[in-house]
Amino acid sequence: MPLQWANNMDKNKESHTRQYKKKFSTMKTQIFKIKRVPYTQMLKSEMADYVEKTIAIVDKHEPELALFNPLFEELSGKDSDIHLLRLDHGIDLERLRSYKLKEELNLTISAFKLKVRIISKSTPKLEIHILENAINNHLRYLNKCKNNHVYNQRVSGFFDLYQNDLEMQEAISTFKLSTEYDNMCVAYSELKQAWQTRVELLSERPNFETKVIVKEMTKTLTNLFNGIEVASMVAPLSEDGTVPEDQVDFAPLINELNQLTGMVRTSISIRNANNKRKAKGEDDGDGGLNDDPQEPIDGETPIEPDPDPETEPEGGDPSEGDGATGNGGGDA
Repeated sequence: MPLQWANNMDKNKESHTRQYKKKFSTMKTQIFKIKRVPYTQMLKSEMADYVEKTIAIVDKHEPELALFNPLFEELSGKDSDIHLLRLDHGIDLERLRSYKLKEELNLTISAFKLKVRIISKSTPKLEIHILENAINNHLRYLNKCKNNHVYNQRVSGFFDLYQNDLEMQEAISTFKLSTEYDNMCVAYSELKQAWQTRVELLSERPNFETKVIVKEMTKTLTNLFNGIEVASMVAPLSEDGTVPEDQVDFAPLINELNQLTGMVRTSISIRNANNKRKAKGEDDGDGGLNDDPQEPIDGETPIEPDPDPETEPEGGDPSEGDGATGNGGGDA
């Protein structure tokens, strides 16, 4: 009888142990693990929003009482980086202005060349040759210039030739081309001023590498989440399995962080699906509406330093914005 009673006690003990381990294992899976976001697939605006919401969630759960408070304070000090990630310069108005002024200069140059051509029909070749030669060397096929550097060199070369060649000055005066020449000078001066103004404005923009900022934020977030997980596992529980009043209850905190992560993952999945559909040329069938409110209609470009303000090929679209760049860009 005593042996049977001892065997029953051992069986009950083993049963309770299995139930406890099962319950503890389930609780650990549901509470102690924070889901991670695929940071490399996030837009910079999404990263800024995610960090800001994470700070707000952790802050309302009294992080000063927890072991991970130093890690939270480190993340809270990223306000300036969050601002940089949200920085959007929009459409470069000076770029549009310089493009319009360039078109006006091309029109005045065309007017000058047309008048020289008309005069050449009734003028001996030797008398008009100096103007035709200047046009052929400096003002011919300006629309085929590779960039604004080449364009500027050719146009400025024409004006330099006029300043240094008395015979050319006399020819322009003789054939009554002074008005057309003056119009070209005024248009060219306005274009150079627009280029200079744009360079000055671009130099005032903050110069930073978004990849570096995102990498630092990712590292700080990972450290914070690891700290929360460790703190939740070492937190003492009362005899009835509840959290003491003087301790932080990590379950609501981790559940909220996991909910936020799930929303971000859904947003990324929708955007990736939309991008694949657009890449295949399929019609979205939504009248141009975007399924993901966080994704711009035109998408966001990867973060790279902007090109030299004067190196864009001729004929580019002047209405392009700077997108999500760190320090602005385009041609001048």
